[in-house]
Amino acid sequence: MPRVVDHAERRATLAEAAATLIADAGLDAAGLRQVARAGAVTTGAVLHYFDSKEALLDAAYAAVMARLAVRQQSGPALDGLDTAALVAHIASFLPVDDKALRDWRVWLAFSARALVDPRFAAQHRAAYARITAALAADLSELPNAAALADALVALIDGLAIRIMLEPGDWPPARVEAVLMTFVRL
Repeated sequence: MPRVVDHAERRATLAEAAATLIADAGLDAAGLRQVARAGAVTTGAVLHYFDSKEALLDAAYAAVMARLAVRQQSGPALDGLDTAALVAHIASFLPVDDKALRDWRVWLAFSARALVDPRFAAQHRAAYARITAALAADLSELPNAAALADALVALIDGLAIRIMLEPGDWPPARVEAVLMTFVRL
C-alpha cells in the first residue's frame, strides 16, 4: 500500500528546513539540494512542492512571519498606560529563546536581501506595515499611537540586533532597563 503523505505538512516541513538553513548560514545556504538533504527528501520532492528556490524562500519567510504574528497577538496584554505591561509586551518580540532567535536571524537575512532586491524590499515593507499597524492598534488608547508604534518597532529592531550580536552584553536585566527608560520618556 502506498504511503499517504500530508502535502501541507511536507510543504511546511521543507519551508522550516529552509528557514533553519537560512538562520544557520544565510539565504545562499537554502538551495534546493541543501533543503532536500535537510528535509530528508530528494531534490525532485522539493521541486514537487516549490517550483523554484524563490518560491521556497517565500515559504520560509511566510512561516517566520506567521510565527511573528502569533507572538505579537499572544504577547502580554497592554493595559492602558501601565509601564510594566508595555515593557513586557515589547520584550515579547525580542530574541529571548532559541525559536525567536532563529526567526530573527531569518528576518535579518531577508532584511539584507531587501536592500538589493526590490521583490524582497516590497515584502519587507508590507511586513513592517502589518507589524506597525497591529502594534498601533494595541496602543490605540495612547496619544500618538501610530508614531509610538513606529518608535517601538525601531527600538525592537535595534535591541534585537544588539542582543544577537552581543549576547553576553545584553542580559534580561539590561534589556528591561533600556525598555523602562524608553517607556518612561
